[in-house]
Amino acid sequence: MTYIELRTAIEGYLHRADLATEIIEFITRAEQRIGRDVRILENRVQDTVTPVSGVAAFPTRFAEMRRVSTGSGASLIILRPVSPSQGRRFGTSGDAKAYYISDNIYLLPAADTDIDIDYYEFPEPLVGDVDGATRPLLTRYENLYIDAAMAEAHTFMQNWEAYQIWAQRYVAEVGQANQAAEQAYTPVAASAYDYGGGQPCGL
Repeated sequence: MTYIELRTAIEGYLHRADLATEIIEFITRAEQRIGRDVRILENRVQDTVTPVSGVAAFPTRFAEMRRVSTGSGASLIILRPVSPSQGRRFGTSGDAKAYYISDNIYLLPAADTDIDIDYYEFPEPLVGDVDGATRPLLTRYENLYIDAAMAEAHTFMQNWEAYQIWAQRYVAEVGQANQAAEQAYTPVAASAYDYGGGQPCGL
């Protein structure tokens, strides 16, 4: 599904050709909703940031952290996550720790060592792109976009009965997507004698 196909689908479900401008806003809000709720492979990112005096800015579209580490291979160190108050209590010595607040990651003890982060991000915005634009998340989970946008549309129109229907559809789609992702991240060892126990999964 492309951006223009998504807009056309939403207009068709709404039976409201007069909401073309508003539909663009519905999609923007749908992307924000998806970014808050969906935790799947398509919006999982691994990146490296370099702190300055122990502080590094979050990447653009950051949604939720999975893991913070330094080094690689045998020298990989998973940084202990701490709260800001715990960070102050630990001071500037001891094992490396990290906490994040606002738009920054803080490394304790403060250092300019590269930090590897594994995180989820908000979807790359479709609004403002060409009509033929698409995204991996939209391609695989187009119903997420439709359901979320329709929930936003009925919020705008204050049609609460219809909102409940589309919001429930959206919640179900999120649950299925997140469950499939969780199973993919946790490979299941199948018995050599049981090939019908479930679908193969793995990274």
